[in-house]
Amino acid sequence: MALLDDPESAGLVCRLAALDGPADELGAWPDALWSALAEAGVHRWPVPAAFGGEGLDRPTLVRRETALAEGSLTAAFIFSQFSAATRWLVAAANLGHEAAAGWLREVAAGRAFPTIGTSQLTTSRRRGARALAAEPEGDGGYRLRGAMPWVTAAARADVFVTGAVLEDGGQLLLALPADRPGLSVGPPLPLAALQASCTAEVSCDGVLVSSGEILFGPDPDVMAQAGDGGGAGSLETSALAVGQARAALRALRDLAPHRDDLDEPVEALEASWLELASALLAAAEGRPDAPTAAQLRSRANPFVIRATHAYLTARKGTGFLRTEPAQRWARQAMFFLVWSCPGPVARAALLDFAGICPF
Repeated sequence: MALLDDPESAGLVCRLAALDGPADELGAWPDALWSALAEAGVHRWPVPAAFGGEGLDRPTLVRRETALAEGSLTAAFIFSQFSAATRWLVAAANLGHEAAAGWLREVAAGRAFPTIGTSQLTTSRRRGARALAAEPEGDGGYRLRGAMPWVTAAARADVFVTGAVLEDGGQLLLALPADRPGLSVGPPLPLAALQASCTAEVSCDGVLVSSGEILFGPDPDVMAQAGDGGGAGSLETSALAVGQARAALRALRDLAPHRDDLDEPVEALEASWLELASALLAAAEGRPDAPTAAQLRSRANPFVIRATHAYLTARKGTGFLRTEPAQRWARQAMFFLVWSCPGPVARAALLDFAGICPF
């Protein structure tokens, strides 16, 4: 199972694994987890060298995100939202956007924390089609009214990369400073897992944004036109599922020498993991025979659920204790069913649960 190993992240994985349980039990902002990430320089990974970062290529970044998830899905989830926001800033900066470039320099220096709030444009219907509405406000600016329904590390953020919708259906993608008057962060939502991610709703009551803070748009489908920022159904989401599945399978393998009943299922699960990991790497490298991001997500979702629940089953009653990683991984794996899950992927899961073959 060494296919996606990243030697640079090995020590960090062990450190995150030791911190993940306490963070999950506490459910508050995980200072220790984020400090471990910051000390490892993860904030520089997605920022190009021109702005002071490492500018990791996508295969390397996917490997490292897989490693983070193996250590702590909470840490990996927080970083995934940080990284997704950063990638949109990179896309805008590459087109000469001055404000985006300025944010990237601050991110690389560890002085700014970006996060993303675009679910209202992609998969969330919690507040309707215009959850966050934009109204023109002279000189190319806009006023924002409404909310971003799901924003991770919202109270920690210095800038939100978010999306708003105009009355005619046009969409904007913008970099919204967290200290803007009229912007307020709600309390962390009571999630069944990953509570320490401090995911919350962010409200905007007449928040003014300038033309210089618009990254892309107006456009009928701004996220598709702007490029791949790692949104709904992205490779990075599947990378986290693959990483968490590997943690469960390695723990299951450790039990196998003492359990004759585990040899066959462990071997089968490990073979399936290798196939999935190979497909993920092929997609990250852009190989012509690689599956699409949606196809990969459709495979990753059920697999991480099977792998984590297999370990929980093998651990029996002990695994159901709150102090055990087995129950934590099983709870966290269910998050992939609802987190940025595109409609076709969700439909495939429903058909699978119903025992209906989609083909």
